[in-house]
Amino acid sequence: MHRYFPHILLGLYLVWFGVLATDPYNREIWFSENLPIVLIVLLLVVTYSKFRFSNTAYFLMSILIFLHTLGGHYTFERVPFEWVTDFFGFERNNFDRVAHFSVGFYAFAIVEFLCRQAYVTRRWIAYLFGVFAILSVAALYEIVEWWFAVMADNETGIAFLGSQGDIWDAQKDMLSDGLGAIFAVALYHFLPPWRGRCGARRVG
Repeated sequence: MHRYFPHILLGLYLVWFGVLATDPYNREIWFSENLPIVLIVLLLVVTYSKFRFSNTAYFLMSILIFLHTLGGHYTFERVPFEWVTDFFGFERNNFDRVAHFSVGFYAFAIVEFLCRQAYVTRRWIAYLFGVFAILSVAALYEIVEWWFAVMADNETGIAFLGSQGDIWDAQKDMLSDGLGAIFAVALYHFLPPWRGRCGARRVG
């Protein structure tokens, strides 16, 4: 089970992808939302034999993959999330904020890679790099969203952006990414077997 955990996650994703590829709300949005996720999955599969992340890292990375695939099916503002919206009294569907927070979880894998490969020996440098890398990707993705929204028709562009009328949506999305990265780095620092070390090669 421990050894095949990444394979189980991949199998679950393929089933999840297949189910949610059926009759999405908007096929153009579905394709655009799933393209980066499929590329991430392919990258992890291709590099698996060269570098195997810990099961913790794979689990954290899979959260975005599953959430984003769900968002691609419904569009993020239409994902059934009313129970959270109603419980907290939100004025908008905040499923996209949760997904953006999970983007930051990739900082865990980034730090793990840097430390286990001994590319850095000072853990705080790896931590900062992990957070800054996520913030950079977050900013780049917001630019890509803007380009797509401009090129697509009005309805598709607005649905892809998922701003739901919030003029600060891009900034809040990037903040969510950054907070997720800080959480992931803190988790790496305190979670065994790492506990803040760089150079720990044990996989768990």
